[in-house]
Amino acid sequence: MSSFIETYNCRLGSVNPNKYLISSREDLSRCLVSAELAHHNEALLDIATRVEFLSEIHAQIIYHKEALFEVYSTESSLGRLRFNAEFDRTLKQLNAYRDAAIALSIQKNKSILPDRTISKKPMPLGPIAVFGASNFPLAYATLGGDVMGAFAAGCPVIVKGHPLHAGTSLLSAKLIYNAREKLNLHPGVFGHVLDDGFDIGQTLVQDPRIKGCGFTGSFSGGMALYRLTQNRKDPIPCFAEMGSINPVIILPNEQGLSIHLNSLVQSITTDAGQFCTKPGVLFCPNSMLPEALKILDYAFKKAAPHPMLHPSVQERYHCKLEEITRNFDGKSYLSTEKEFGITRGFFQVSIEQFLKNPSLQQELFGPTAVIVAYDTSDELLRGLAPLKGQLTITLIGENPETSVFFKWACTHAGRVILNGVPTGVSVVANMHHGGPFPASTDDRFSAVGEASIQRFIRYVSVQNSVST
Repeated sequence: MSSFIETYNCRLGSVNPNKYLISSREDLSRCLVSAELAHHNEALLDIATRVEFLSEIHAQIIYHKEALFEVYSTESSLGRLRFNAEFDRTLKQLNAYRDAAIALSIQKNKSILPDRTISKKPMPLGPIAVFGASNFPLAYATLGGDVMGAFAAGCPVIVKGHPLHAGTSLLSAKLIYNAREKLNLHPGVFGHVLDDGFDIGQTLVQDPRIKGCGFTGSFSGGMALYRLTQNRKDPIPCFAEMGSINPVIILPNEQGLSIHLNSLVQSITTDAGQFCTKPGVLFCPNSMLPEALKILDYAFKKAAPHPMLHPSVQERYHCKLEEITRNFDGKSYLSTEKEFGITRGFFQVSIEQFLKNPSLQQELFGPTAVIVAYDTSDELLRGLAPLKGQLTITLIGENPETSVFFKWACTHAGRVILNGVPTGVSVVANMHHGGPFPASTDDRFSAVGEASIQRFIRYVSVQNSVST
């Protein structure tokens, strides 16, 4: 097994020149010892320290923007426009968590009873392990929301960097180290390790010094970490966002089909469909199907080509397509674009065909979707029945909030979209990015927005008797 990680440039079709050393168990042990000491010494307990730390990280990110873009673009194959959007989002969410920490610190939580007072204060959980996502090298990785949310809560953090963008993760870590050193903070407030397998990550979340875990990625990866955290002698919370199929329901009263379908295809194909909120299945009335098929087929064919994150991601995607077609008795509208050799398009099936093929009911990480035709509300409900918890559900039609499916959507998803697209998760106070299992391991909490800081705190009530 190699002791180095190499990254790949999918636009050039070549391995990048830099190699990155894989962390040893000794490296991890040093991070764990230091993180525990930082927490014991209350290194980030003072709100002023947290605000200063997050503000300095913000300044470091801005100063090193072009250096970040250089390594980001070569490792992820994502372009300047996507980088700028993700860069701005990273700064915005950092500011949001900083402001949320301030608001939390000044809350007056006290109950005055005849014989006692009871006050409640937030406390940091302790050292947090964070696993970054492959598809967001900034906003959901080493400089991402889980890390900044944990810092805002006052927790030390150890990041296990994602191997597909190891250089970006290491540079991001350096910016946090710079901020830490400039402010002379305890070295244990932040640690970073790299691994191209599972050993370091498993050891990290099983260590008793770790008190919580944040993860964004696949269902298999999230559940593996969740089981490890729950099977410890001292179980800890594991907040895993694991993606979903994000169904779209086109209602029979929809009048602007072309506009919505073109927007949905853009949502499906942007950055090669590598989003956890990509719409994966569209339920369409049979009466609209002929028009919908023409619009979709044309829109997919004219969509701009885009590379996937890594050859291994592309291989898994194409293997999934092959799995679907082996047991498929519907009609496919697939084509392979020449520039990057990525197949894209959609499958057309009836409700019965959809129900018979479980592969169609699972998340497909790439620029492909399924369109399912239905006639009646009862038939549509049968088609929706096998779909479990979702990050998002979209309703398209006139007054969709009055539809019988609005309540169903609210029950099954963390976010319901009315006449829009699910991609583009805004960092605002009222955003909820999570959903009933299997979209996430705990749908009470959001991975985006100020409320996400709540994942990394616990409350202590102090009861004080009143002298009489």
